[in-house]
Formats: sequence, C-alpha cells, structure tokens
Amino acid sequence: MLLSEPIKDIFITEKYHQLGTCSKDGIPNVCYVGAKFLTDDGKIVIVDNYMLKTKDNLLENPNVSLMMRRGGEAYQLKGHCTYVTEGDIYEEARKWMKSKGEKYPAKGALIIEVETMYNSAAGEHAGEKCS
Repeated sequence: MLLSEPIKDIFITEKYHQLGTCSKDGIPNVCYVGAKFLTDDGKIVIVDNYMLKTKDNLLENPNVSLMMRRGGEAYQLKGHCTYVTEGDIYEEARKWMKSKGEKYPAKGALIIEVETMYNSAAGEHAGEKCS
C-alpha cells in the first residue's frame, strides 16, 4: 500500500517514530526508530542497529504498528514486517546506514508492508481509517 502524501511527508521529515511489536505471548514493546526510509514500491525500511526485544518480537510475530506525528497531525500504520539480514534491501539499508557512520552496526533491516492507516489525531476523525 502506498502512503498518502501527508503521511509520506511526515514519515520522511520527522526524525523519530514509535514502532510497536508484540511477542507471541502477548507482551507488547514500543521503541523509537529513526534509521528509516521508503522503497520505491511503498515499503517502509527500518535499520536494526541496536534492537533486542523488538527483533525477538518480530521473529515471533510479524504484526507491527508504527505511530507518526507532527504537530496536531498523527497517524498509525499497521502491517506485516519481515526481518532480513541479506538481499538487496538489506544491502541498501546497510550501505545507507554505514554512510552515516561506522558506529552503526546495521545488523538487519525491517521491511514493513503497510496494510492499513488510521488517523490518530485528536478530534472528530480520530481512529478513522485513511484511504
């Protein structure tokens, strides 16, 4: 699913977003993500530099939620995630991360295919599905 222009703009311009995962036993985890980019076909790629619980959760349960906000705008994206340590997208992510500095290990890449988007801003449209 391609992101709408307002959502895409927030994804690109805001430095950090919150990624929610859940273990197979139902234990939730939320972390900040900042090493991120979009592929041409609309997939979200997040580089794993220091993930522990998040990675474990993704390997058990691929369902994710990404919360993004800017000022009074807020969106929640839900989808499925694949964790990769090889392949074209991983190599692109690793090369991009290494260009930022050698201190980033780029251990893996999360590839998120967005399935649904929701308005999470306060007000009359809160919780509504975005088209």
